[in-house]
Amino acid sequence: MYSIAIEDYLKSIWKLGPKDVGTQELASHLDVKPASVTKMVLRLTEMGLVDHTPYKGASLTSEGELEALSVVRRHRLLETFLSQTLGLGRDQLHAEAERLEHALSKELESAIADYLGNPERDPHGHPIPGPNGELFGETDLPLSDSPMNEILTVMQIPDYDSSVSSWLENNGIFPGVKLEIKSRDDFDGGINCEVNNHIVRITSSIASLVKISKED
Repeated sequence: MYSIAIEDYLKSIWKLGPKDVGTQELASHLDVKPASVTKMVLRLTEMGLVDHTPYKGASLTSEGELEALSVVRRHRLLETFLSQTLGLGRDQLHAEAERLEHALSKELESAIADYLGNPERDPHGHPIPGPNGELFGETDLPLSDSPMNEILTVMQIPDYDSSVSSWLENNGIFPGVKLEIKSRDDFDGGINCEVNNHIVRITSSIASLVKISKED
């Protein structure tokens, strides 16, 4: 296994890219100084996990992407396990899984997956990569780009900001819920959705983080 720092960098590049992730963007995401990012990207490049192109950014190699997906798999399995066995709320899961993901052995990972019935999505609706890095086709659409006056099913909500996930859940918006966009503000892109017979206004920034599927 790689170090915690290396795993965090690879996972972050995958989330932000996985191609051409800039130094400043990566530094902001990891809350570290750009100089530290430059040093680590050089190290990851020497290890064959990252390709770096000056003035473009860092991209994962096939080996780096496989390792990033391994970390993502452990994280999302842990979220699912903590939710189903301990009943933790969605707003608690991300932080706890972040602490545990680096310590999970392959054997325990496999045991947890078997115990859970090899789920395809975590409690936030995010796809769980397979044991060999398989990731089923991503067809979910951002709520911000979705059509009005159609029945939509919430598939994914963000996990990294507990305040956002709590706000969404408190307003009845979580995976599996059906909603309908009733109007859109042309000025700021905010939308008004009908959820369980209530109108909820969602800002454009949050709507872009929620993913949905359309009814057939």
